Amino acid sequence: MSVVSNLIYTYRSPSKAFEFMYGRPTNEATSLGYLMGACFLTYVAQWPYLARQAHLEDFNLQTSLAASLLAWLLIAPLLLYCVAILVYFLHRVLGGGKTSGQIRVGLFWSFFAATPMMMLFGLVKGFLGSGTAENVVGFFWFMALSYFILCAVVRAKVGGAAQ
Repeated sequence: MSVVSNLIYTYRSPSKAFEFMYGRPTNEATSLGYLMGACFLTYVAQWPYLARQAHLEDFNLQTSLAASLLAWLLIAPLLLYCVAILVYFLHRVLGGGKTSGQIRVGLFWSFFAATPMMMLFGLVKGFLGSGTAENVVGFFWFMALSYFILCAVVRAKVGGAAQ
C-alpha cells in the first residue's frame, strides 16, 4: 500500500494497520524514511509560526529556519532513535517477541501518522498565535500521537503477525 493509503488506514483502524506493518519484512530504510518524512513535515509545520515570530518580533527568519532545520532533521531523529531503543528494551522486559526493527517501524510510523495534525497545529499557531485554538489542536495532536504509539506497542505485545 502507498503511504497515503497506509495513513488513512491508520486513522481508520490503527491496530489493524500496525498488524499489517508488523507482518511485512523489516527494512531499516523504511523506518528511516518514515522518521525523516515525519521530521521534515514537522519542520515544515514550524514555518508559519517562525514567519509570524520573525515579523512581529524582528527576528531573522533565515536564522530561525536554519535552527529549526538543524533541530528537526539532525537532532530529533537521533533522539527518536534513542526513544525507540528504550521502548524496545521495555518491550523485551515485558516479554514481547518483536524485533527492534519492527518496534522502530511502529514508533516512527506513529509519529508520521500524526504529522497531518502537527501541520494543522503549525498553521493555527502561525496564523492565530497562542491561545485556546492552539491548545485544543495541540491536545488533539498529542492524543492522536499517544493513541497511535499505544496501538503500536499493544499490537506488538499481544500479537499480530509473527516475526
